Amino acid sequence: MMRSPLFFISILAMSVCMLAGIGQAAAEATEHFADPQGALGVARGPAAAEVRAALTARTQDCTSTEFKPTRCALADNALNADIHYGATHRDRRWAFVSVRWQSDPTGNAVEAKGLVFVAKNGSGFRLFGQIDLVGDSVSDVVFESGRITYATNYLRAVDSRSNPTGRRRYEIPLRANGIGPVEIQRTGFGAATSVQSPPQPDEALQLVKRLYGAGEDYAAIFGGNAAASNMLSPGLAKVVREATSLSRRCPIYDGDPRLGGAQGAGGPTRMRYDVEAGRNAVDRRAIMVTAAQAEAPKVVSRTRIVLISTPGGWRIDDLVSEGMPGYRAALAAASARCRSARVR
Repeated sequence: MMRSPLFFISILAMSVCMLAGIGQAAAEATEHFADPQGALGVARGPAAAEVRAALTARTQDCTSTEFKPTRCALADNALNADIHYGATHRDRRWAFVSVRWQSDPTGNAVEAKGLVFVAKNGSGFRLFGQIDLVGDSVSDVVFESGRITYATNYLRAVDSRSNPTGRRRYEIPLRANGIGPVEIQRTGFGAATSVQSPPQPDEALQLVKRLYGAGEDYAAIFGGNAAASNMLSPGLAKVVREATSLSRRCPIYDGDPRLGGAQGAGGPTRMRYDVEAGRNAVDRRAIMVTAAQAEAPKVVSRTRIVLISTPGGWRIDDLVSEGMPGYRAALAAASARCRSARVR
């Protein structure tokens, strides 16, 4: 039987639509942030405010250090956490937070909680549901129509409890009224095998490298327009702004704070960056920078760059060179002397 050209065009259009639908049915995680020492470090990305609110809400049953039942926030006793972002449709985005925490900090049992957030039709994210997870690690997250799947380690019969060598995938059903209990994934493994969460750069370290990569032009960073800088914290920017306004009357600070206040150094060169570890790495970081002076390569300084986390990202809060007062303290002291002299 002869078919009209219109028939074949219709079939082709239907096939394209079906393929497009399949392409939207499964999507790998597009963003991944981790906090290896707590939970609040994953409050990043478009759902940051909602995630922080959920992690700090005292809605969890737990045991106090006095062995009494109480209510806790997941962030209180969190060991580590991850957040993965993804989308299943053009008008629907998801954020999946996994938290390892202790409901009883007096013991050693660790539980895993999952929180799912959704944003529809361009609106903001909202909490869609919370669930107990299976497994103490989450990786290879895939967002699909109707479910989120992830991989985790599990104990095989020959394993010791501290060293699981098995690997299994689980799924979190996404239903119209919330999320269902975690189940073993039994279908759709083809979509999951190629998914890898992209590594995220260390934003604090990148900021410090930008600071030292500015070469000799440090005045553009620490000058009168510092308040508008995307590198300095609001507190440090305010101190710099006040000092700059007084510098027309008094000597405040004349040198490169990246090199301990050296003058005519020509900027830093041969930099080495050592990231300091610490349990407060979620909100405050420190990076030790060893650098030589371009005009005097044998003169080397070591400066501790202190950074704080702000709603806009990491910002530089102070620079402290070895054997010298911090940059912020030096500016504040010089500004105070200048104001005192004007009063007299």
